[in-house]
Amino acid sequence: MNPRAFARLTLVALASAEGALALQRWHTRRCVFAAAAQRAQALGRPLVVIGDPDAGAHTRLMRAYGCGDLCIDLRGCPQCPNARIADITRGPLADIADDSAVVFVSCVFEYVDDLPAALTEITRIAGHSDNLFAVTVQPWTLTATLYPGARWTGATPATMRPVSGWHKLLASSALSTLTTAAFWPRCPKSA
Repeated sequence: MNPRAFARLTLVALASAEGALALQRWHTRRCVFAAAAQRAQALGRPLVVIGDPDAGAHTRLMRAYGCGDLCIDLRGCPQCPNARIADITRGPLADIADDSAVVFVSCVFEYVDDLPAALTEITRIAGHSDNLFAVTVQPWTLTATLYPGARWTGATPATMRPVSGWHKLLASSALSTLTTAAFWPRCPKSA
């Protein structure tokens, strides 16, 4: 197999894998949100959603979960009837008591400036880990490294580590090398 064909096949495989993992995240969000809503109802607690349900690239096209009883986002949530603009890293959030809610967080931890502060505030609101439902971007994906604003990566909030400049450089270099090899112009055939 020539290098151009290999690079093209590799790019197709990477794009397919990223797309499949995005669909898996979408499905996981639906399932985890349903479990959080069920827990909130069973405990008689409000369901607090951290992050706009429509802010992600894929969730704009196909919403995976709802707004809960209260949706908190840095930029707001235009589609949620009970939304609050707030930064979870600057807690405590006004009017939300300690150990008072079930909290659902989907693909937010990866983008906050201060992960420990975000975890502290969310844990304060949830009170116990049983009341915290979180979905993260799979750490082995290109999305985890190259998505704009990605700062943290890990399988769970507790295991997240910073995305380093070297990590981004390595991933973007590999992707650009493959793209260049796949679409390098051919020399014209001589007569």
